[in-house]
Amino acid sequence: MDIQNIKDRYDIIGNDPQLILAINKAVQVAPTDLSILITGESGVGKDIFSRIIHDGGARKHKKLVPVNCGAIPEGTIESELFGHLKGSFTGADKNRKGYFEEANGGTLFLDEVGELPMSTQVMLLRVLQNGEYLKVGSSKVEKTDVRVVAATNVDLMYAISRGKFREDLYHRISVIVVQVPSLDERKSDIPLLVKYFVDQICTE
Repeated sequence: MDIQNIKDRYDIIGNDPQLILAINKAVQVAPTDLSILITGESGVGKDIFSRIIHDGGARKHKKLVPVNCGAIPEGTIESELFGHLKGSFTGADKNRKGYFEEANGGTLFLDEVGELPMSTQVMLLRVLQNGEYLKVGSSKVEKTDVRVVAATNVDLMYAISRGKFREDLYHRISVIVVQVPSLDERKSDIPLLVKYFVDQICTE
């Protein structure tokens, strides 16, 4: 599939070389099973690039499960990611699947991965290394087979220097980095975007 078809399919507007480079890179790495880190400011469409990568890979017939790591309260994030057993904590009135179980065989998109607490980063590293994890309240090792695509709008190297992000985890999730440019970096695309939105409004 050529770049124009990709842009049409995912409603991507723009011809800036940096944008085309990002799309090309996403298309090229999609058929692999490598862990991908998508970087860029909030609102640049990192979620769209996760879909391009998932849809272009061998896991496209399985689930793409998006998770906003920054929106999950710290006290429940391990339960959300890995699941829990009934009675494992107050309010756990039934067994619950985690996102890693839901995405088994498919792709897990971890948006705002830089917001994960350090304790959860350790557990995430283990899953990436050997596909193993523990549900909250369980001692039974579970197995999962997922491709992880992560995204962040923060400088993870700076976070590492401040002790906020694990360097070993960074290297695990950033085998390939796809940098999505902001609109400020591709100002030549602004007239195309204006025309697109004006045409939409006129049609409505």
